[in-house]
Amino acid sequence: MNIRRLPGFMYHHKLATVLLTSSLLLVVYLLLHWGIMCTNLEAWRHVSSVCSQHRDGTAMGILCEPLCTERRIHSLACETLHAGKEAVFSAHWEATRLVFKASRTKTSSEQFESLYWIDASGSRHFPSEEDFVGMIKDLVFNKLNVTLSQHQLERLARLRTHRTETDVAKRQLEMENLWPLLQENEYLMTILYEDRDVFPQPIGTCGTFYAVEYVRPIETPTTVLALSDSKPEWAKRLKLAVMILNLLEEMETNFPEPLYLCDVKINHFGLPLGGQKLKFLDLDAVFPRTIVDRITSDGRSCEKHEDCDYFDCRSACSKNKRCESPVLNNNLQIICEKIFLGSTLSGTIIIPGLLMSEHTTSTMAVFLRQCANPDDSTTLPRAAAPGSLQKRLHNMLNEMEQEYSKFV
Repeated sequence: MNIRRLPGFMYHHKLATVLLTSSLLLVVYLLLHWGIMCTNLEAWRHVSSVCSQHRDGTAMGILCEPLCTERRIHSLACETLHAGKEAVFSAHWEATRLVFKASRTKTSSEQFESLYWIDASGSRHFPSEEDFVGMIKDLVFNKLNVTLSQHQLERLARLRTHRTETDVAKRQLEMENLWPLLQENEYLMTILYEDRDVFPQPIGTCGTFYAVEYVRPIETPTTVLALSDSKPEWAKRLKLAVMILNLLEEMETNFPEPLYLCDVKINHFGLPLGGQKLKFLDLDAVFPRTIVDRITSDGRSCEKHEDCDYFDCRSACSKNKRCESPVLNNNLQIICEKIFLGSTLSGTIIIPGLLMSEHTTSTMAVFLRQCANPDDSTTLPRAAAPGSLQKRLHNMLNEMEQEYSKFV
């Protein structure tokens, strides 16, 4: 169409123009809302908001001064794919690159009603230190089934690790800033397990924002031409697959109880800048086994097993149409299905996974199918992949990685 005729076309096709414009605006809105697309203006808007709260005296934390007053935290950049988060943006603090996060907030009355109560005169009554510690214990036990050590309690109960706030008003403000952070599964996990090198390290907070070290997400290695990989590319894939299996083993053996990854995507794994240790980035969907059982098997009504999913974790839909315990699958099954084998639709592979290539041996292909569908003889989908299969797959990948490492 001649561009000069476009205004005339729009005039004579008003309805079509309105519908097309509305559709485009809706698509852009949804892309922004779902975190698939973002702009740096959002990051600056969030910083402006939290810094305004800091100037008003309602936001505190060790990052407030360098972010709002000293301006030593700079080069803000939005980060995409953050569904469920109000904000995710990266920044630089001197030589450190970090990521700020904040979840979608509720109103103050909803957010803090369990922290303090208001009397008839409008005065707020905060919990005592003993009561506040008890609230934290109950919260963490209910969310993560973890009984806190004294060190963990002290770490969670204060914004500054080595400082005890003695001023009553400032301590109450500290509680107000802490309480919404403590509701976040990701914040709790990073603080509780900061001594484990499997999650991004916590750096600090400002108001309801918390920051962790920047970890570069693994980019999707599959393309339309994925089935004609070069040998160096295949060697990198094999190494990454071994690192993922090592990370799974650590999560299943080095914690009070095995951790389940219920939302698995390739970009939920990442490597720190200059680091060699793979980390898992989406802590909002990482839970101990007992909590996953509770989430997926909450007794809600269902028609099929998929109705009992919590992201990638699934329990059974019983004969009486209720989701029941325990969770059916495990981390290895999810990884094989979603990462190694590839994205599927109605049982058909439509996007090749990390380990699907022209270099994939027939033996590996069989292993991956067994791993993704461990027990297809039953009516229960997504059974748990056995540990013996994990060991055999790990050994096979190690051998192939050594064979192809000479091409890197």
